Amino acid sequence: MSNHFGTTLSLLVTFQLLFVAVFLFSYKRGNKRNNWILGLIFLLLAISMADLTILVSGIEIKIKIKALHLFDDAFLFLYGPLFYLYANGVLFKDFKLKKIHLLHFIPFVVLQSMLLVEILSLNLADQAEVTRQIVTAELPSWMYIVVSTFYVYLFIYLWFSYRTVLNYRAIIKDKFSSIHRINFDWLTFIIRSFTIITIIAMANNVIPVFGNAYIHYGSLIALLIFIFFFVNKVLMKALNQPEIFSSITIKEKEKYLGSNLETEVIDHYKDKLILMLDEKQLYLNPELSLKDLADNLLTTPKVLSQVINQSFNQKFYDLINSYRCEEVKRILGGPDEMVTISEAMYQSGFNSKSSFNKEFKKLTGQTPSGFKNSIGK
Repeated sequence: MSNHFGTTLSLLVTFQLLFVAVFLFSYKRGNKRNNWILGLIFLLLAISMADLTILVSGIEIKIKIKALHLFDDAFLFLYGPLFYLYANGVLFKDFKLKKIHLLHFIPFVVLQSMLLVEILSLNLADQAEVTRQIVTAELPSWMYIVVSTFYVYLFIYLWFSYRTVLNYRAIIKDKFSSIHRINFDWLTFIIRSFTIITIIAMANNVIPVFGNAYIHYGSLIALLIFIFFFVNKVLMKALNQPEIFSSITIKEKEKYLGSNLETEVIDHYKDKLILMLDEKQLYLNPELSLKDLADNLLTTPKVLSQVINQSFNQKFYDLINSYRCEEVKRILGGPDEMVTISEAMYQSGFNSKSSFNKEFKKLTGQTPSGFKNSIGK
């Protein structure tokens, strides 16, 4: 990547990463801890990109430790734990950093210490030779295998981070009938994007084993282009919608714990719940929550959650939306032939078209328009 395009793109990406990092470090709104963790991730990426730019552009920097650029290799053991802590910090309001979390960073400390000892044990000539071998991809094959294991370590943490989001989604479906405002799509986007970056970077590190310089160069350009667009999207969000960096949590982390409710009690509340939903049609309230419904039944959210889970084999979110979908079908099949799908949607308690379309298709097996056509309207 000695050509001007690659070098220019690398410099641009480095600057953008630094800009986002500084923005997050200085951003006053939201959770400062979360912003700093995400800012640190972008700063580490910026350092790695700056190191890459220096290596492949031929820029000479006069320092006594020629192999200093090897230090950022240990960052692969930092990204994973940072993403995992960031995901938990963003999703769960009661999450706090504790001393035990330092255990996540032991592999990084060990590897960084080993690199430091190894680098300082080399003379300047040997350090320069190591640098040349890295730039020209002439390292022994076993070195690429070792580096690949570092990436596997990172993938494991990214999976745990993504699974945390999935667990959170399950938790809120037990509490809310409308979740489109609980926007964890941004967190999912960051985790998925970084996973793609990791895959491309891993490929770029392994390809030299096969001795194809063109594919190696192509994967490097692909990595830079993807990071370029990823960072630009982050920048656009940061400048136009800075609130995305605020906490998206509205409830603390809770685990569903079954109580000692007897079958008669569960059946009692089930009957009351069905009667109330049929008569009062509380599901028409788009902001209906588990607590609201529990208050109307004169019970607790925990008890009601157990009743819904055991009696209907559904989560609160799915139960309420099943009633809403039936209401949509009733309205569309009614005498008013001029009613639109959107009108029926809002009248039934939905307030998000994307959620409505998804839930209607899942529960009825048809799209809203397909259902309307099937009844001849």
